[in-house]
Amino acid sequence: MPAEPFDDVLDELAEDPEGGALTEAIRRSGLPVAVIDLATLLVVAVSDSAAALLGGTPAQLRGLPVSRFVADQPTGGVPLLATGRLDGFEAPRRLRRLDGRELPAYVWVHVLGSRRPARLAAAVLLDARLPIAAGTTEDEWRLIGLVDENWHLERISEEARTVLGWTTEQLAEATVLPAIHPGDIPELLTGMAHVQETGRDVAVRLRVMRADGAYLWTRARLASFDETAGFLFTLRPMAAGLTPAADRVGELERRLARIAAEVRNAGLAAGLAHASRGVVPVPPIDDLPGLASLTAREWEVLTDLAQGSRVAAIARHLSLSEGTVRNHLSAIYRKLGVASQAELLHLLLDRADPPGAGSLTS
Repeated sequence: MPAEPFDDVLDELAEDPEGGALTEAIRRSGLPVAVIDLATLLVVAVSDSAAALLGGTPAQLRGLPVSRFVADQPTGGVPLLATGRLDGFEAPRRLRRLDGRELPAYVWVHVLGSRRPARLAAAVLLDARLPIAAGTTEDEWRLIGLVDENWHLERISEEARTVLGWTTEQLAEATVLPAIHPGDIPELLTGMAHVQETGRDVAVRLRVMRADGAYLWTRARLASFDETAGFLFTLRPMAAGLTPAADRVGELERRLARIAAEVRNAGLAAGLAHASRGVVPVPPIDDLPGLASLTAREWEVLTDLAQGSRVAAIARHLSLSEGTVRNHLSAIYRKLGVASQAELLHLLLDRADPPGAGSLTS
């Protein structure tokens, strides 16, 4: 497996988790993150903002067991991280501060480094009482999709064509398993078992087949959306290469920022599921193949629009300017062959509600 640019750095840091480089990177990142030793389940580094959330200082929290700060029962996710069967998981948790008070939080835990089983994991801690601002790493591609209970691809973003090379016709007829490297199917099934059991998102590493037969390493986030065996997914690239020693702390900071972006984009793939049940239902790509030409960001905009949101509300939700939202809408109109929002909504209703089927919005 190729190492990500920061993985060689983190592998070295894992050998000396008390080292100053790790502490400095955590401090400089500004993120509410704690680094956990998976072998001992002790906190080995913590940022100022995470320490403040837990009611202490970094020095007070280092060396304490993770169980000291978690008021809920275990989710079963940490053993899967420690044994290398998952790369990450999310969990709404009640955190216990040093003063004994509890607060609702959203925690996204992700292993660090290339070695499996991993030595370290980063836990991003977000106060559930505060809104999570939308965010993304715009300099890299991301692909989102929805798979039905028969593991048939129901919705997919344009990156399946631009990055993986698949045509709209191929996507409209696709099932998922043939596109996954056989060696990674156990990780996919383990991840889906955890999703179905807990209802919480997980992250796994998967090699996904391109149209030319080559495999691409990706980090996949998996989530459930109903009571069936179907699931939502988000794919992001795993880059290869080594990081110059002079920029290793900076590379770790960027890694932590990418984990935080995953947390902030937790609702991205879920929008594909909500789209089929919105005020204006969005049909699957089998019924409207042009949907496969929408990018991940355009899907976000379309999903909010189908939920009845106006441009200003969409802009606030996605942390975009209203002008940028309108630009995305113009691209959606062009790709689906309509000239206005009214025509777009009429098209979606028409394809989601074929003649004689009765209204889907009644």
